[in-house]
Amino acid sequence: MLATMCAAAAIAGVYLVLIGRHLYKAAESGRPQRRRATAERLATIRLFTGDLDRAGYRAELETLAALDAVERPLTVPAAEH
Repeated sequence: MLATMCAAAAIAGVYLVLIGRHLYKAAESGRPQRRRATAERLATIRLFTGDLDRAGYRAELETLAALDAVERPLTVPAAEH
């Protein structure tokens, strides 16, 4: 019983360390993404509360998508034939 509890505690500790590292890396490299996510969340809240109409919401998300396309362009690998 004690060995099982110790093993479970060790596994939980490893998971906590891995989750912490993931969150640290995401916070370190994701600053522009976090700003866009915050802007998208605020636009969604404004849409649901009636402060923003559908066209305005769509325009804000198009702007965020354009910024994302500039900062992180999508590259598709060439097809191999």
